[in-house]
Amino acid sequence: MTFVNNAKSMAKALETTLRAKNVDISHGECLDIVARQFGLKDWNVLSAQAKSIDASASRRAKELKVWEFRAAYPDVYDHGADEQARVPHGSSALIRLIPEFAASRYPDISKATAGYMQTASARPYRGKRVAVSARLRSEGVSHGATILASVGGAPGRVFAYDNLKDHPDGWLLGNTPWTERRVVIDVDADAESLFFGFLLNGSGAVWAADFSAKEVKTSVPLTGERIERRAIEPVWRAPANLQFVEVADLLRSAG
Repeated sequence: MTFVNNAKSMAKALETTLRAKNVDISHGECLDIVARQFGLKDWNVLSAQAKSIDASASRRAKELKVWEFRAAYPDVYDHGADEQARVPHGSSALIRLIPEFAASRYPDISKATAGYMQTASARPYRGKRVAVSARLRSEGVSHGATILASVGGAPGRVFAYDNLKDHPDGWLLGNTPWTERRVVIDVDADAESLFFGFLLNGSGAVWAADFSAKEVKTSVPLTGERIERRAIEPVWRAPANLQFVEVADLLRSAG
């Protein structure tokens, strides 16, 4: 049962109880009373928020295949495929910070960052210049929304990275209609991974659609600077915490 249906059931139960006590009250008045119990002005406001809550719950129940959602506090975000913001070639993905949930977790809203990321093999692109592009749309974004891409080798080694932070056609702020963003990056001959995605920094919402990763000519300029390669020992992750004795105190870290 959806939140809207639950609220309607509450209003119906209230109406039945009051009429049994000979209180003359309409169903609409009962709906408004229920809304005020949730601290809202009237039923119209509650209904709009409830539909948003139901849509968010539906998105959370469906995992976007091969995409990983990353955030320090995932529970303060509405995220996933957005059926209400479809594009000609498929669906879009949404990341929206929920202000009511985020206030206690992020006293400094600029620290709130979340993104959808995907890691693919870099082998098909080795020795090539690649453009990672997507279409973005923003709503009320306070600190920025963008795409990003990086190229890596062994664990701990990043050969190239760009998130368009200092690019003229870079981060989206405020309300922005659908617009394309592109990261152009070189893939080293010994690269192992191509990492890309989109992120939201601060409050607001961002939608992404139509991601692509394609080879481009070397005459196409890079959007960011290359990272200087250094001779470092690969940092391979070894099996760890096999007896489950190492734990992190989430309540302490949240404080």
